[in-house]
Amino acid sequence: MKKDKRSNVVPFPNLKERLVDKGMAALKSKHYQEALELFSEAKKMEEDKAEIHLGIALCLMELGELEEAKNVCKKMLQEDLGHYYTVMQIYLTILIQLREYGEVQATIEAVLEENHLPAESAEHFYKLLEFSRKMNTNKEIEFEDVEVEARNPQFENLLQNTAAQVEYVHSLKDLNITKHLGVLQTILADPQGHPVVKSMILQLMMENEISKKVTVTKFGESMIIIPDQLEDLADLPFTKKIISMLDDTLGNENPTLFEAAKDLWIRHMYVLYPFLPQPADVKLWAAAVHKVGYEMHGIEIEEAELNETYNLNQKGLTNACQKIMDIEKISYL
Repeated sequence: MKKDKRSNVVPFPNLKERLVDKGMAALKSKHYQEALELFSEAKKMEEDKAEIHLGIALCLMELGELEEAKNVCKKMLQEDLGHYYTVMQIYLTILIQLREYGEVQATIEAVLEENHLPAESAEHFYKLLEFSRKMNTNKEIEFEDVEVEARNPQFENLLQNTAAQVEYVHSLKDLNITKHLGVLQTILADPQGHPVVKSMILQLMMENEISKKVTVTKFGESMIIIPDQLEDLADLPFTKKIISMLDDTLGNENPTLFEAAKDLWIRHMYVLYPFLPQPADVKLWAAAVHKVGYEMHGIEIEEAELNETYNLNQKGLTNACQKIMDIEKISYL
C-alpha cells in the first residue's frame, strides 16, 4: 500500500494565527487584496473561525464586491459566527451601499422584535431604521450610469436642486462611494453647481482616497485634480500664511476679532477650494480679511491705515474686500 505523501507534511506552528495577524495588518494598512488572500488561506485551515470570516467580509466590502460581502455576513448571522451585533452592523452597511433599503428595514424591524438590542447599539439601529424607511418612501435614484441617469427626471432634479445635493452628499458619509463617482463628478463639473456643495464632495472624495482624475468648475474656472493628492485646506501654505499675518497684526491687539477674521478666511478658502484667490498676494488678502472682519463687527478702518500696516504697494484692496463679501454671502447652505 502506498503511503500518502501528505501525511509527512508538517504545517508551520501557529501558521493560521500568523496568517490572520498578517491579514489584519494588511486590512488596517488598506491593502485589501493582500488581506483577502491571507484570510482566504487561513479559512482553508479553520472553516468556522469568526475573525477570518469577518476579515473576508470587510475586504470584499472595501474592494467593492458587495454581493459577496453580503453573503458572507448573512451566513455568519445564520450560523451565529462572531459577535452578532458587530456582524449585523456590517451587514446593514453593505445593504445600504447596495441600496437594498427594503431589506435594511425588514432586518432592523426583525431585530427590534426580538427585544434584545444592546443599549449602546439602540440609537444607531433606530437611525438606520428611520433612514431606510425614508428611502423606501421616496423613489430611490440609481447613480451607477450617468448617461442613463441624465435622462432621469430625478437625476435632473438633483443637478438643479442644491438642497437635494447636500442631502445626497450627506447620505454618502461612511459609505463606499465608488458607485456614486459618476454623479459626483457630474456635479463637480457643472458650471451652475453651488461651490460649497463641490467643496463637500471634494472632502468626501479625499476621505475615500479617490485616485481618479476629476474636473472641478467654480466661478468660471476649471481644474483637473486627483482628490487623494489634494492638501487639506488647513495645511495649504496660502491659508497658513494669511492666518499667520493676521495673528501678527490682530492676535495681540484684539484676539476676539482675530478669531473672527480667521474663521472668515477659512470659510472663504473653503468655498474657493481647490482654487486660490487671485491675485495670490498674501499681504493683499490679509488686509482685505482684516478690513471685512472689522466691518462685520461695525468697526470702520481706513484703507490707508491697512496699506501701511500690511505694507501694500498696489491697489486692489477694495476689489479684494468685495470678493470676500460676495463669497461670504454664499458660504452658508
